[in-house]
Amino acid sequence: MKIKVLLLVGCLVFLSACNDSDYDLDKLVPEEYHKIVYVNNSGKQELTLFNTDEDNKYTLSVIKSGSEPNQTASANIHVLTQAELDDKYSIPESINYKPIGEDCYLLQTNKLEFSLTDRYKTVDISLKPQKVKAFIESEPSVLWVLPLRVVSETDSINAERNDMILILKDVIMPALGFVDASVELRNYDYGKASNISEEIAIGLDTDNKWDLEWELEADNAYVETYNAANSTIFKPLPQGSYTIPETMQLTNGATTTQFSANISGDQLEPGDYMLPIRIKNVSLFEISSTKGVYPLAIRILGNKLDRTGWTAEANTQESTGEGSGNGVAGCILDDELSTYWHSQWQGGNHSFPHELIIDAKEEYSFTQIAMAQRQHGTYTDTRAGEFYVSSDKENWTKVGNFVMEKVLEPQMYGVTSMKGRYIKIKITEGYRDLNCSLSEVYVYGLK
Repeated sequence: MKIKVLLLVGCLVFLSACNDSDYDLDKLVPEEYHKIVYVNNSGKQELTLFNTDEDNKYTLSVIKSGSEPNQTASANIHVLTQAELDDKYSIPESINYKPIGEDCYLLQTNKLEFSLTDRYKTVDISLKPQKVKAFIESEPSVLWVLPLRVVSETDSINAERNDMILILKDVIMPALGFVDASVELRNYDYGKASNISEEIAIGLDTDNKWDLEWELEADNAYVETYNAANSTIFKPLPQGSYTIPETMQLTNGATTTQFSANISGDQLEPGDYMLPIRIKNVSLFEISSTKGVYPLAIRILGNKLDRTGWTAEANTQESTGEGSGNGVAGCILDDELSTYWHSQWQGGNHSFPHELIIDAKEEYSFTQIAMAQRQHGTYTDTRAGEFYVSSDKENWTKVGNFVMEKVLEPQMYGVTSMKGRYIKIKITEGYRDLNCSLSEVYVYGLK
């Protein structure tokens, strides 16, 4: 029976405004609205099953509500036929829905009896992954579903929330992987990080009912692949500078476990390092294709160099338009975040690349460069470019790339450690046409 929602709401509002003794409930709210049954998680629900020997469980929740829900109620769970499914879903939506076979699932019950105090009932649905997989593979173009409807011969059913269509998207093998496999670069000062330790979690992507074992290894080949994809300059950690477990286990009932990766930081020269820890030889199931490697990344910072006496020049600068003493190359070395270099805009714009050259006056082994955008949220203009180092200002060696975010905090970039006197910042992209600016440039390295 379809519920007339507007009528019900109106009756309830009227009821709340009146004295209970003046009106009889049955006169104000029709009897069919005293108790209403509906599916809590109604509508279409996408579900991916795990291909194990165990049935996959899904729980259906059915609610009893209405103006007077403290009554008994009775309902049934009905599996839609192909004709019913076509009439309400396939034809109106132009989607080829088909119900899976009866041997693919088992309902805990299809009869729901609500007592006076029951406000909801749950029904477990057991889905058999291998049988469902056979249906999916038999006709891949079909959207296979388990279409359920709550019906009753005695009580009102909310016709807008009485169906739940379980869309069975796929059947996959459970996979073991790192809980978080993202790269989080951590900074450590040179000579001050004798022991670096990181706790790393590994887990199964479904409830674990098995005893699993696997091995761990350092996959240094991954570093080159990562650098090529991300324009980074990580180096593999030297052999002997780290320890990780060789084998691990996950016992029945536990979904995740942890281990420690330990690094002897006092052995490392300044630079960016990566320890890619790979899972291999798992005893059951698969290794995650996206979380099978944990790229532990650290940066050993060189000393922050004193820029006293350093000078800067640029192939483009705004000498007058940004105010007296502002907009010129020297502003990136003056320790004043409020001042900034800006590319020329009066009398025409300068095309890319914009180049700034810093003269450190003597040679250093440069290891990191940090840059701050102009300290104005609207005009954080510099986007991307390259770093170069030279000893004679004529022969330049590229040592790194950068992509800046539109934030005010200084942003640090690792460079291939190289000895030189001059640093060139070659800006190739901006966020605001040809306009670019920088507030400060900080340099790290060793004498």
